[in-house]
Amino acid sequence: WPTTRQPTDALTGQLVPQVWSAKVLDHTRSSLFADQVVSTEWAAMMTMGDYIYIPLMLELTGAAVDPSGDSAITNLKTAITDTAVGITIDIWWEIPVAVDDSVARQTQVPGLLEKAANNAAYGWKKKLDGDTAALFSSLTSTWAGSDGQTFTDDLLLNIMEGLDEADIPTERALVCDPSTIADLRKIDKFMSFDYSTNPLRLAGYRGMIDPYGLPVYMTNNLTAPASAGNYGAVLHKEAIGLAVQSPMDVEKWREPRRHSWIINTSGFFGVDVLRATFGAYFYTRKK
Repeated sequence: WPTTRQPTDALTGQLVPQVWSAKVLDHTRSSLFADQVVSTEWAAMMTMGDYIYIPLMLELTGAAVDPSGDSAITNLKTAITDTAVGITIDIWWEIPVAVDDSVARQTQVPGLLEKAANNAAYGWKKKLDGDTAALFSSLTSTWAGSDGQTFTDDLLLNIMEGLDEADIPTERALVCDPSTIADLRKIDKFMSFDYSTNPLRLAGYRGMIDPYGLPVYMTNNLTAPASAGNYGAVLHKEAIGLAVQSPMDVEKWREPRRHSWIINTSGFFGVDVLRATFGAYFYTRKK
């Protein structure tokens, strides 16, 4: 493009304007997984208080019947629950955004404040994902492998076998990062019609490892150890509990001291490991 134009003051004299589009491009958004993978059923019970106790039932065993004695009394189980677990509501989070009068009156973008509020709501949900993923390293570590490893079928089989041997329910999910998705695409068993009529399809960020009945969730919100990769996990919903205490508050108000309109998205939540044996973490290949 020529550095000089005729007339020479075409640019400095504002004869050729710079035009800003009325359409804005939203920021990129990572895939969110928390409310689909971990248990959120406790949220409805959090009408008050800052901790919810969740009773755990004990496994009960029987004994042979002795009709000549009081076997039903002798074999009587007087305790049916284990030590309760729970979720602490200890995070109070907000994302306020403001648009001042000068911007509101001069911007060419319609609904700018509402667009910012929508992005704030996404940021709030991303916080839930990040805090949930931070607990993966508290799950079972037996089959984690080594940091920076390539995800393999054998690694997944070891995890699935270990959870099966621990009598963990089979309704589990795999949560991983993009490097794991790339590794999965190289495993013929998961991609070929020779093994399944429903091979792994990852249109967007979710698929199914059909031979194992295992849904896959990809996210960039995993927590990283000290070195190469992240902590991924295979887990049952009851491994981790997430509770948002009441719906998020979305408030809009005029702040005259700042000559601005403000929208604030805020709320209380807690996330805790409920049953560490109900999931297992593994190391991914890269961050």
